[in-house]
Amino acid sequence: MSRMKSLPLSALAITLILAGCASPPTQLSDLPKTPDASVEEILEDADRYSGAEANLLRLHAAQTAWNNGNAQQVRSILSNIPQSDLPLDQQLLFSELQAYSSFALNQPQAALRALRHPSMLQLEKQPMEEQLRIQILRAEVLAAAGEPLEAARERVYINGLLTAQQRDANRQQIWDALDQVSTVKLRQAAPDERGEMAGWVQLALITREQNNIDLQVRAIKQWQETFATHPAAAHLPESVIQLLEVYESRPRHIALLLPFQGPLAAAAQALRDGFMAAHYQAHSEGLEQPKVTLYDATAYSDLMQFYSQAQADGVQWVIGPLERDQVTRLANLPEIPLPTLALNYTDSDSMSQQKLFQFGLAPEDEARSAALKAWEDGHRSMAALVAQTDWGQRAFAAFRQAWEELGGTLIGREVIDQPATISNQIAELLDIQESEQRGKRVQEVIGEEVIVQPTPRQDVHALFLAANPQQARQINPTLAFQYAADLPVYATSHAYQVGNNENQNADLDGILVAEIPWLLSRSDSLYDSVTSSWPQATGALGRLYAMGVDAQRIFSRLPQMQEYAETRINGATGTLTLSEDGRVHRSLDWGVISGGQIVPADDVILPR
Repeated sequence: MSRMKSLPLSALAITLILAGCASPPTQLSDLPKTPDASVEEILEDADRYSGAEANLLRLHAAQTAWNNGNAQQVRSILSNIPQSDLPLDQQLLFSELQAYSSFALNQPQAALRALRHPSMLQLEKQPMEEQLRIQILRAEVLAAAGEPLEAARERVYINGLLTAQQRDANRQQIWDALDQVSTVKLRQAAPDERGEMAGWVQLALITREQNNIDLQVRAIKQWQETFATHPAAAHLPESVIQLLEVYESRPRHIALLLPFQGPLAAAAQALRDGFMAAHYQAHSEGLEQPKVTLYDATAYSDLMQFYSQAQADGVQWVIGPLERDQVTRLANLPEIPLPTLALNYTDSDSMSQQKLFQFGLAPEDEARSAALKAWEDGHRSMAALVAQTDWGQRAFAAFRQAWEELGGTLIGREVIDQPATISNQIAELLDIQESEQRGKRVQEVIGEEVIVQPTPRQDVHALFLAANPQQARQINPTLAFQYAADLPVYATSHAYQVGNNENQNADLDGILVAEIPWLLSRSDSLYDSVTSSWPQATGALGRLYAMGVDAQRIFSRLPQMQEYAETRINGATGTLTLSEDGRVHRSLDWGVISGGQIVPADDVILPR
């Protein structure tokens, strides 16, 4: 938020007061220089005049109120001045005061409208200091108004006009603004950008699209050669510098600890194959990679036995274990010998184990994404249908916390089990039975038979669903039967079956599903090569292949993610961030079931 600042003395803004004019003032320079008058005194003098003179004095009062730090008073005074009746130079001052005061009152959209008023075309006639001040304000307002790409363009435009000290801060703000732009929008903007802005967008895309750290570093160095005269070439953003430092200190020998025997063997093999595919991708391009040693977790009765062996072998980092109980035991140790990225989450909230990081396909991530997606879609009141399982209850707890933190209202929850009971549970959740009873009472009062269509309660805007496919297939028909067919449903990925058989997902059309990019957009650079070698990676096991890919990509980035909380990695399993307790969180993409298949939700027009 912009700090309150006094406007400089200029032809547009002279801090003056009235002390009895010999003739009515017609411009700001006509006002006598008596600097101690209050806003109230200026407004009293304005009441003695009418028309242009009164407007001029009120504009002067608004400026004085701003210089006194009273944004609300500025807005109040401006509301009594018809801007279109002012001369052009005074319209410019009006717009400037309106923008500053709106921004100070946390109303960026109103500030943006003021900065886009036609009077701003007069800005180029003003002194350079005045122009820069407004352009910096415009960049701040654009960022706050949700237009970070435009904010970055504004800052790039003025960068060469700033002092050396200002340029340092401005470059970081350009990078921070681009960090808020989605990868899709950056890709769309790239072909049309020119000059410095083109360089900034290309650098930002490198950090998004090249997920492997080795490929990123190579691309950054190539970028520095291509854009040798770019302002960022010699002064890279802090997060990029940190990435280069992490690359130089990355481990040379890592252990992959997985249960290659027993009930989790298939999952372990998928994780291993995904991990090694990402490993060999960089290796095949001539980039040196760490040595990887495989360890069968089922061969060790004691994790400390494994760590002793790994240290003797020269291992510097451990990826694994996969079993939840083993991750819990690691989290409860006072210290572990080697930095470790566990491939599951512990139930413990302990943050004492600084060398332990946790990454997995937790339903909580999908639930939190559902809350955010529903909120962004404009819903504010929801109900939940949750399976009577451990993962279902965990998903609901995470959804409820995220939804209420956003400010949403949770109307109710039904725990579902047998498909045959779901219809009655949805009816109770939507108060359909109460609506039917009201219809019967109407008939009794009127004394004759009338058609009264039951209606669901109106304060439920959408449903959160954490259910298996068999349960989920009951939802749409039941909602249609209960007169709520248009109610949006946000589901975890458990609700549908991945595959080419559309009959598996009968009756699920229109349900929104949280899904990993690997299975939704299928645009990952490794997708084609992995699925051609392991066709099962196109199905449900694809989530584990994708998890293995991301484990290889992020383990060497964890120190950077730990130091820079804003670091995001666009992975095969979602957008990845790291929390203070060492847990990797995923933000999911959203698909919709259409014709029995999942497709990106952005490709389908959904009813609101």
